Amino acid sequence: MGMKAREWVANSVTLVSILAVFITVAVVIVYTNKTLHSIEKNLPNTLFSELNSLSLVLENIGLAVYSTHVAREATSPAHLAELQKNIDATRQRIVELRETFVANNLVNASAFHAIVAPAVADAQIWLNEGVSGFPPAAEVTLQLVAARLAEAYEKAGAIKRQSQATAMAILDVQRQRLEGFQRSVNLLFICIVFLACLLVFLHFRQVASKNRAVLAKLEIERQHDLLTNLLAHIPLGIAVLDEEERVSHLNPSFTLITGYNQKDFPTLEKWSAIAFPDPAYRQEAMKRWLVVLREGGSCELKIRCKDGTARDIDFRGSALADRRVVCTLTDVTERNRSERALQESRQIEVRAKKMESLGLLAGGVAHDLNNILSGIVSYPELLLLELPADHRMRRPIEIMRESGLRASAIVQDLLTVARGVAIEKEALLINTIIEEYLQSQDYRTVLQFHPGVTVKTFLAGELTNILGSKIHIRKLLMNLFSNSCEAIGAAGSVIITTANVHLDQPLRGYNDIEEGEYVVLSVADDGKGISGEDLEKIFEPFYSKKVMGRSGTGLGLTVVWNVVRDHNGHIGVTSSPEGTVITIHLPVTSQVVQSPRPMVDLGHFKGHGERVLVVDDVTTQRFITTNIVEKLGYKAESVASGEAAVEFIRRQPVDLILLDMIMTPGISGRETYQRIVKICPGQKAIIVSGYAETDDVKETLLLGAGKFLRKPLLIEDLARAMRDELL
Repeated sequence: MGMKAREWVANSVTLVSILAVFITVAVVIVYTNKTLHSIEKNLPNTLFSELNSLSLVLENIGLAVYSTHVAREATSPAHLAELQKNIDATRQRIVELRETFVANNLVNASAFHAIVAPAVADAQIWLNEGVSGFPPAAEVTLQLVAARLAEAYEKAGAIKRQSQATAMAILDVQRQRLEGFQRSVNLLFICIVFLACLLVFLHFRQVASKNRAVLAKLEIERQHDLLTNLLAHIPLGIAVLDEEERVSHLNPSFTLITGYNQKDFPTLEKWSAIAFPDPAYRQEAMKRWLVVLREGGSCELKIRCKDGTARDIDFRGSALADRRVVCTLTDVTERNRSERALQESRQIEVRAKKMESLGLLAGGVAHDLNNILSGIVSYPELLLLELPADHRMRRPIEIMRESGLRASAIVQDLLTVARGVAIEKEALLINTIIEEYLQSQDYRTVLQFHPGVTVKTFLAGELTNILGSKIHIRKLLMNLFSNSCEAIGAAGSVIITTANVHLDQPLRGYNDIEEGEYVVLSVADDGKGISGEDLEKIFEPFYSKKVMGRSGTGLGLTVVWNVVRDHNGHIGVTSSPEGTVITIHLPVTSQVVQSPRPMVDLGHFKGHGERVLVVDDVTTQRFITTNIVEKLGYKAESVASGEAAVEFIRRQPVDLILLDMIMTPGISGRETYQRIVKICPGQKAIIVSGYAETDDVKETLLLGAGKFLRKPLLIEDLARAMRDELL
């Protein structure tokens, strides 16, 4: 039988016992009350019955006295017989009185009997035998009988009256006694009822107290279970140390974080030895821990876990009143890693904004330089078209043109810094670009400055194609190779590697890249490496530790960074005193590499007198472009602003517009073309700019413009674009 069943049986027995006592007492009291009522009811009957018997005896004596007087007055046998009858009846009453009431003597029946009985006995004797010789019927006899009975009647009457008074007194006393006893019984009943109710109340109170104790115990158990579950599932590691620095409790999270259980370190001293194996760091860690115990707060320490890994742990301690210590551990390794990643991301963002600002400056400078270079690049091309192959001025003009192209390449670097340059992307095989570069004069020139450098290549077979600009990828390779040679110094090696790679998770670095298929270009050197301070700045424009005047413009790695970004790629740098590796991921394409464009005679691009409107705010640019257009067989007109171009089209339509994008003051090339197509829908146009492919350029192309050409204009590129647009 369970504890609850036993308690239920005990409570039931107690209640039944109290109820039985209560019922028994109630029955006894009810019976007592009934008995008292019976006594109260019967006592007056007894007294009144005795008094009534006395009255009857007294009445019979009175009748006997009366009969005696009647018999004296008229002596006759009938009267004597009536007298004898009454005396006999009286005698019978006296006998009954003696048998029933004399023993009780509640109303002086004995005294009454002592007076009446002798008188009646004398009367009977006298009536039967006579008196002193007188016969029973004699007057003397009757007179004596009458006198004797009258005397007894008087005395019996007095006793009867006295007995009646005594009976009333007895009744009053007995009634008072009965009433008092009944009150006592009723009071006893009330007390017992109160006691029974008190017992019932105390019983139920005890039961309620037990129930509360049971509920309190259950609540304590529930709170204990809750606390146990909290300690078991809370993500904080919790350790409890007693006053002797012994470990009394470790929750599962502590073991989950550190790998250690209570058997691994029974004391705080043992814990410090295994968590902080380095003695110097252990001493520092314990000092910081004591400060936390004294002053509160927390401290972050690096511990060695059971599996050998290191984790950053935030420790908090609290001393309890009983001198125990509660220590909590929070694993902040991932948080610190995320904070470092966020800090790096912010640094990247700051660097990107800085480069964007410098790019805007570089783009503005490049725009102006491209306009200037048009006279150095485009005009010599016109002169070379006029000169015979053996003319003595041909070579000087070609040198001028080549110098202009080299200057244009530097401007192109500036535009690359500005990003968003107008480049046409095509399917490329990086291995081909690397092989062509290793056979170029640029490559040989770099090696002339660094004769101790050895170049090794590990190019993957069946390398996947990428979508990009050949010129820019070549420029990227040139800059990486040149920087590696500069880092080596006297002697060393540069290793160029390509490979196909699948990224199954995002890659983080100087910029982020998502998972997918990529071609990897890696350039490694065994130079002295890059310091951590310089590593954060190597892609910033004009940041260079190379020899000024020999090692370039300081834009090399900036160009690399922007080319990678323009090709939706990823660049990563690892460096140590043993060398530096720069790794570039470029997304693959399914497009096929096209065959090289053959050299074509400009005669195939001659026009047939089509009208061409040149719109440019720079006078020299208008002059050069107009001459080239006319040289190609077109009829050229020119205006100096967008507003003038709109008015010109209102007056006379043209077959093609060569439209500059940036013209000051006045409206831009985009707004100019937007107004023109309202006048002449479908108007053919080629966009020309010394800047990058801006949003205005893209919007203009969407409005219907055909191509975008970057200044300085090359005659072949312009000829091809005009022919393609007018076909």
